[in-house]
Amino acid sequence: MSHVASKGVHRALFGRFRSYLEYKCKSAGVKLVIANRFYPSTQRCAACGNIKKDDEKITLSGNKKNGTKHNEYVCYNKKCPNYNKVVDRDMNAMMNLTFLIDHPRYNKAL
Repeated sequence: MSHVASKGVHRALFGRFRSYLEYKCKSAGVKLVIANRFYPSTQRCAACGNIKKDDEKITLSGNKKNGTKHNEYVCYNKKCPNYNKVVDRDMNAMMNLTFLIDHPRYNKAL
């Protein structure tokens, strides 16, 4: 299967998974919260809310300016309790996505 075809299959299957998840949540009476596609869950500090911009952003290869790896999140806001501490990027993103459950008004792209 070519790369283009496999990408299409992946998208179709993910769409089907989402429909199934919506159906199951509805039948169980559970609210399903879906984050905006461009919500900065990996770029926002879960402790202080600071959002990385421009050359501070973490890419899949890390951050060259600050020398961090792709799986590390470091907040450089001096008022933050996590200032200069290395936090797992996935854990930080998970905390940001969990935050959306109680605060859906923040579910938007910046």
